Amino acid sequence: MYAKGKTNNVPSDSQAREKLALYVYEYLLHVGAQKSAQTFLSEVSTIV
Repeated sequence: MYAKGKTNNVPSDSQAREKLALYVYEYLLHVGAQKSAQTFLSEVSTIV
């Protein structure tokens, strides 16, 4: 998946989780689900 011989630029699991959580949060805001976005953010903040 990643090229050999390069520096280790593989994101950690926690970085991947944070990026995904931000993506989902921004998507919920984009589609007009502000209450769901806030709920998602409060639920995820305890995990991430």
